[in-house]
Amino acid sequence: MQKRLTVSQLNAYIAGVFEDEFVLHDVVVRGEIYELKVMGARTFFTLKEGGSTLYCVTFAHIRAEVGDNADVTGTVMFYAKSGRVSFVAEDVSPVGEGDLLAKLRQLKETLRKEGVFDNRPPLPQVVRKAVVITSEYGAVLHDILSVCCANDPSMDICLCDVRVQGTESAAEIARAINDVNSFCRDADVIVLARGGGSASDLAAYNEECVARAVAQSRLPVISAVGHETDYTLCDLCASARAGTPSIAAAMISAPAAALRERVLGAADALKKGINRLYDGKNHRVMYGAMRVIALCERLLERRSIYVSSLLTRISGAVESKASAAEARLAKDAAALEKLSPLGLLSIGYAKVECNGREVRKVSQLSRGDKVTVYMRDGKFGADVTESEETAYVGEKEDRRS
Repeated sequence: MQKRLTVSQLNAYIAGVFEDEFVLHDVVVRGEIYELKVMGARTFFTLKEGGSTLYCVTFAHIRAEVGDNADVTGTVMFYAKSGRVSFVAEDVSPVGEGDLLAKLRQLKETLRKEGVFDNRPPLPQVVRKAVVITSEYGAVLHDILSVCCANDPSMDICLCDVRVQGTESAAEIARAINDVNSFCRDADVIVLARGGGSASDLAAYNEECVARAVAQSRLPVISAVGHETDYTLCDLCASARAGTPSIAAAMISAPAAALRERVLGAADALKKGINRLYDGKNHRVMYGAMRVIALCERLLERRSIYVSSLLTRISGAVESKASAAEARLAKDAAALEKLSPLGLLSIGYAKVECNGREVRKVSQLSRGDKVTVYMRDGKFGADVTESEETAYVGEKEDRRS
């Protein structure tokens, strides 16, 4: 028959089993202290051996450190309220260095002798494009984007999504670093980021493949793994270490923000300097302009007097010339008036035409010709009844000559 139990009933039964099981009491367990955290009167630590992990808690002060092999004496307990199994330690006795720490130190020494930690490419002064290698599901990406957008909104940030823990995470992280170097030619920096966690959570960043990928990167790498107190091999292989992902974001975005502030400050100082220079120059220019205007006014006044005098002289000369010309014109007009036929007519002479031609000599006329006689006040027609030639003094002289 199927039994139906509540969670409380089942947990209480399991706790009783643990309490009644003699082999779970006063047990000595040997393992490597992998993690250790003190919280008030309690100290939480993890024992690791092979692929197994044991979570422990003690209320006593322990002398062992992370990386030590230790014999831990205590009792396995099941907490019915939380449904968790813990090893409550009564004594912790270190018995030498643990295998995990020894392997890590040996790997670190090997990489150091190879020069893997040396000659890393420096960070650029200003980052235009950064590639962040992390999980797209964690808070790390949000923190980095928030800081970068606040400091330098123009920065281009690309995400390379990877698993940050687990058995396949190290190979995936190393491959991502290599791919970014091969295909992101315009990137300026790589940010290798992960939030805080236990030592086992950060284990991928202590793997040799990841350390070598970071060390061989042609792009500078910022290692931002865990919290301030967490250190990994990636920190030693990278161009720079950041205590947190947010600090890494500040490292790549703050220089641009500072540069922008310097440029704006310089522009403001330049503006003020130009204004001061303009004010000073403006006063000098205005003073100089007033002097030039006054000089021009004096020159114009002198020129005006000179021009007025010149115009007066020219006017007098023109009037004198005009008077002389008028007198000559009157004299010539009078002489011309004497020579004018109309003038002759006005004193009693007449003009004779015959058949439309002017008659100058009597010899041009014959008896019976019809002539037209023009006088000052009109004309009349006449018939030639007789004609007589007389001697003309001028003609005689012409003949003699």
